[in-house]
Amino acid sequence: MGFPSPATDYVEQRISLDERIITRPAATYFMRAGATHYREGILSGALLVVDASLTPSDGSLLVCTDEGEFRIMRYRTHPQPYLENTENGRREPLPSKDEVSDTSRPVFGVITYIINDARSGEFDDCPVM
Repeated sequence: MGFPSPATDYVEQRISLDERIITRPAATYFMRAGATHYREGILSGALLVVDASLTPSDGSLLVCTDEGEFRIMRYRTHPQPYLENTENGRREPLPSKDEVSDTSRPVFGVITYIINDARSGEFDDCPVM
């Protein structure tokens, strides 16, 4: 028998990424970025955490469906809601509710986290500073 260690009050829990980045497991999806979007901080192959249950706010990055393919778009609200193409900055109108059925939702979900691989070889030709 001995005395309890005074350090037991300071033991830290292990970090769980599930607890930190997934708030709604049933509506959360993981996707891989197929292209680099420098302004958005997304490198090709980045892991995107997408929550399909969130309502976007101004500036949110979204995963949208366009003719059967996924695209990353930015949601803007001023002067009226529209989607901004991250590749060329062009405005694209939001489809009206009359044009959208439950099976063809244009907005798949809101990107909540972007996880890039810091070991990415994308800049291997660049000199080290």
